[in-house]
Amino acid sequence: MVNEFWKNLAKIIHLRSIIGYNGLVFALKKTPVIGKLIPDRLYSTTFLKVIYWIFHIIVEVFKLFIGKIFGLGMIYLAAFLLSDQYIEHELGGGMSRSAVYGNLGLFMFLLYALCGILIRVPYFNCTTEKEYLVFMLRMDAKKLNETLICYDLAKLFIGYVMAGIIAVITGAPFWLWLGIPVLALAVKFLGIGLQILSFRLKIKLHKSLKISTVAYLIRLTLVLLAGPFFIVFIANGYFIPMPQLVIITVLTVIAGIWGLMIFIKTDSNLHRRALHDNINKTEVKTTSQYDNTKSFKKIKAKGNIKGNKKGFDYLNALFVKRHWTMLCMKPVIFTIIVVAVMILLVAEFIYGYYSRFGSENCWNMVITNLVNLFTFRAFNDALLPVGDDPAFEFLRYVAQFHLLGMLIPLSIADNSFKSTQAMFINCDNSLMTFSFFKQREKIIRLFDIRLKQLIKINIGPVIAIGAFANLILFVTGGQSYPGEYLVTFLAAFLLSVLTSVTWLALYYLFQPFTTSVVAKSGAYRITSIIIYSVASIIVWIPLASYILVPVLLVFAAGYVFFLRNRVNKLAPKTWKIKA
Repeated sequence: MVNEFWKNLAKIIHLRSIIGYNGLVFALKKTPVIGKLIPDRLYSTTFLKVIYWIFHIIVEVFKLFIGKIFGLGMIYLAAFLLSDQYIEHELGGGMSRSAVYGNLGLFMFLLYALCGILIRVPYFNCTTEKEYLVFMLRMDAKKLNETLICYDLAKLFIGYVMAGIIAVITGAPFWLWLGIPVLALAVKFLGIGLQILSFRLKIKLHKSLKISTVAYLIRLTLVLLAGPFFIVFIANGYFIPMPQLVIITVLTVIAGIWGLMIFIKTDSNLHRRALHDNINKTEVKTTSQYDNTKSFKKIKAKGNIKGNKKGFDYLNALFVKRHWTMLCMKPVIFTIIVVAVMILLVAEFIYGYYSRFGSENCWNMVITNLVNLFTFRAFNDALLPVGDDPAFEFLRYVAQFHLLGMLIPLSIADNSFKSTQAMFINCDNSLMTFSFFKQREKIIRLFDIRLKQLIKINIGPVIAIGAFANLILFVTGGQSYPGEYLVTFLAAFLLSVLTSVTWLALYYLFQPFTTSVVAKSGAYRITSIIIYSVASIIVWIPLASYILVPVLLVFAAGYVFFLRNRVNKLAPKTWKIKA
């Protein structure tokens, strides 16, 4: 069995290196200017393939150290720093520094791991190497997943043990060193077991085993919205007592063993079917001819356009009319989730006030502050002051100086990428065969119309996120200068515009989609990664809202102008059908 594991693992790593090398060469050949200098024989150069294979092994080791050690190391570092503060301010309830260190480290890791299984299900996503191995080379799907899971869990365990050595040196209790790696394995198996359980339920209901994008969006949104509250919980000296924390840990380990048993008892047919229904690349044609465009074909066959629109205005209006459900489902669901969370927070606040101070004071507070809200005044509550509460001070700081953080939820809610897919498969794919459709003035005209439409589609999440930030601002003391509420909304709007114009411009500049709606352009992916990397750094920059919005306004205007100019100049050549 061990020999079979190493044999399967060698196949996977070798195939990954081949796919990665070919993908890199393909991306370079599709890159403007550089692509013309690269010959086709580069695909078959053995020397370069060996170099890339060595590089691939180095990257795997690098992922082990950076991904696993760095991730857990940040938790240990936070626990180390907070334990000193807890002891200094006598927040540990008579516990020793080592005990506080262990308590905080275990608590934060549980949050990190349990949130992780909500938003990551990688073993049932059918990547290119899985597609080749299972559907072309007829490899057993369960054995493939077992090999990948064992390989990933081995890296996880080794990385966490190495990070734990550093933690023990800095004062963490010894049990935390080996306890967290074992707990991590249990949480991983728990996530796998829950996913398999959902697959079995879908089989009984005769549904596809495709991982739901809507469910993923809901889970991710809840995790992102809950994160700041746990940060405030920890930063203000609160912690779960060790006996309760041990009970939660034991229950998690038991649940992980249950997930492992579920995984062991699952047959290969379910693994194969799950991989088939979650194919995300279709370079390989299987016997079942998996159709990745079916979701784009479920559109309204008819649609009447009101008004006297003509030309591209009519074309866009007809497209939106027929694809309304597809285009607006994600933003609408996101908006509903955020509004529901706001309602729950307000209801909890009012109920807490009512239980402490009675109905008369509660109604006076509610009515007074409703008037204050609509007249842009500060939050007023003499019985429950918030000015001296560190949690409220922290939330106010975020609402005033970290509005760039709204880019994260806005990017999650943004549906521009899916919209460009729909534009291609149900509109541009056919019209590109006509020469007039690719004329420069026609392209830029349609680009402008579509940009306006994407901004309209994403306006719901903009209002919801802006209202959420303003709610925090209001409850923690109200606006500190006239117009701050409006500035917050404007910041959310400008960030949404930047997201929409980026995806639309990338579509016109690279047109990455094949007729199977696969994003096949290497240059498109590289550019997207660069943009995401830059954005992930920018969102942490603290900047006062009254400075941020003018900067954003100037930047957004220049950014839109630049991308529009690039589209106008390059799209007639780059915006085309790909095989």
